[in-house]
Amino acid sequence: MSTIQERCLRFAVSLFFVCVLASPAEAQQPAAPQDVEVNISGVKVMIPDLVLRDHEGRKVRFYSDLIKDKVVVLTFFYTNCNYTCTMQGKIFSELQSLLGERLGKSVFLISVTIDPGKDTPKQLQAWANRYKARPGWSLVTGEEAEMNKLLVRFTGSTSGSGMHLPSTFIGNEKGGSWTSAVGFFAANDLLTVVNHITRDGTDRQTH
Repeated sequence: MSTIQERCLRFAVSLFFVCVLASPAEAQQPAAPQDVEVNISGVKVMIPDLVLRDHEGRKVRFYSDLIKDKVVVLTFFYTNCNYTCTMQGKIFSELQSLLGERLGKSVFLISVTIDPGKDTPKQLQAWANRYKARPGWSLVTGEEAEMNKLLVRFTGSTSGSGMHLPSTFIGNEKGGSWTSAVGFFAANDLLTVVNHITRDGTDRQTH
């Protein structure tokens, strides 16, 4: 075999092993998170699929794990808030009781901190314990720069503590039905909307 042929053979063998070894590694690379567009009360909102931490320290994807194919009630808070967020915590605590066995099965509650710089998973856990949060109610935080991508789209503001308007988003993502409102609402009122949006989403899928 000539020197040129030997070099070509060695090159071919080397290339084969590079391809074989590289392919599995490339296959293991996670897909880049994609934004998902939803229509909330007539406004198009791009939901980012960020990797966050819940109050138990687990990594969760905001859209894929918490919202996709679910009926959700979503609010924004921070643990050191002494009025607005306290009211929201009490309302969610009452709502989870009204939902009963539906919580964590067909309806999910999500509380997103607006102060990720201070609200660690440990802080969120303490707040969750205060309101006896049960499985199906997730409290989430994340890196401040990443959280801003989420907060701006839903609240119009970046992260930080201080006075903020209580806003609630209720969605049947699988059915493509969302609504939102600003202000305090009794747990019974939220349950009425949840029931309505659940039926509305079902009706959309059957037509």
